[in-house]
Amino acid sequence: MISTVRRNWFNNTRGLRGQNVNVFHTGMDKVVGFHRWGEGGPGDDVIIVLNFSDRQYPDYRIGFPLPGLWWMRFNSDWNGYSPDFGNFGGNNTMAEPDSIQGMPASGSVGIGAYSTLILSQ
Repeated sequence: MISTVRRNWFNNTRGLRGQNVNVFHTGMDKVVGFHRWGEGGPGDDVIIVLNFSDRQYPDYRIGFPLPGLWWMRFNSDWNGYSPDFGNFGGNNTMAEPDSIQGMPASGSVGIGAYSTLILSQ
């Protein structure tokens, strides 16, 4: 699964192959958010959220480069990888034009403990 996302097999995660990176959130809560892109725009902009804590967050507000629907492309807490995983969060997100963390839009994501999310438009 992650290799298809990384290699942009479905033409919706081109930014993972792009040269641009913006680490826009490094919280005291051990959550990191960064934006990867090449040219920018739908199919290219990718948001990665990393949770390095032992706490799950049902409604974590994070920045996005564009408003609109952001599709969950990868959730490392999915129990399809292991029955030990919690399958927490990992839903699509609607970003609103509400600036946060230096990004022009923002939305809420659910993220499990020690998990990674990858979202794109």
